[in-house]
Amino acid sequence: MRERKLLHTSEEAKIIGPGVANRKVSVLKFTVPEGATYLLKNGAQLVMKLFDNGGNELPNNSFVYIYKRRKGEDGEIFLTKQSYAPFFDLTPGEQRNDKYAKQTRVDLGVMNGAIFTEGDAIEIWVESPAAVDLTHANTRFELTVGLE
Repeated sequence: MRERKLLHTSEEAKIIGPGVANRKVSVLKFTVPEGATYLLKNGAQLVMKLFDNGGNELPNNSFVYIYKRRKGEDGEIFLTKQSYAPFFDLTPGEQRNDKYAKQTRVDLGVMNGAIFTEGDAIEIWVESPAAVDLTHANTRFELTVGLE
């Protein structure tokens, strides 16, 4: 299985809108393209450098949620809640370093992984005391998935 890095700037990515302080809101969606299947494995590489609308890094007490939305369905399926604390103050390069890898990987709990087929979406939600701004020049959101 090949790997694909989904970036907030990827062609299948859609920034939903700005975050809202002190509320959990959907901010980013990756839609699986025609003919593709993605596998989000437990322990997948996750790199985040997120900023608020004032240009400051999101506070370390923020949380990022990953949901699955099946094509044609209204509701989403909760996959994980990731604390932003392990990512705070680390560069994207440091986050990829083995020293920090365990704390900066996707934690799906007891699940081995989640399969996304054509038209399904990986949704990213953020809950923070600050309003996230994914259009900030230094923003980095990178999620590694398996590609079939």
